[in-house]
Amino acid sequence: MKLIDKKQLSAWIKRKLTRTSLLLACGGGLSVVPLISVSSENTFDRIQAGEWVVASMYWEDKLVSTGKAFNPIGWHAAHKTLPIGTLIRVSNPKNHRSINVTINDRGPFVANRDLDLSLGAGTLLGLRGLGTVYMEVLSIPPIRIAGRSWKVCSRSTRPMPLARAFSPASHWREHGFHSL
Repeated sequence: MKLIDKKQLSAWIKRKLTRTSLLLACGGGLSVVPLISVSSENTFDRIQAGEWVVASMYWEDKLVSTGKAFNPIGWHAAHKTLPIGTLIRVSNPKNHRSINVTINDRGPFVANRDLDLSLGAGTLLGLRGLGTVYMEVLSIPPIRIAGRSWKVCSRSTRPMPLARAFSPASHWREHGFHSL
């Protein structure tokens, strides 16, 4: 049996401790690096508080409000008041699924319903017929009036100039939070 010299043992322990401390330092440095989100669901911040709505699915072969042919397997929805082109996130609380859909039609024209989802969007959410879903407005498309760009305010029919549109950073600065 070979005996280990005290000097060799202390040198071996010193090497192991040096490598371990180097790995811990590198790991600590990497932990403060922000990671880019891969999920497309989190790339938008909502601009209007979410609300619970009653949704249904539709799949009739027809033209939508924009004049284009309806795509039943697309990720589209119909809403009574949101502008055409608005991007919304719809979440099903029963199975925790959510999907971003675009408003491209008007409707539903049935009492006690707020949202009509295309067959593709409703199937991905796991809806069967009617269902209660959580809807968040992610973006409202700008509209042009007399050559100027305007953005429609949430829950209002008056347009608002783009320069005065809500931004989360300016909101926090107005309330005393200058750096996050």
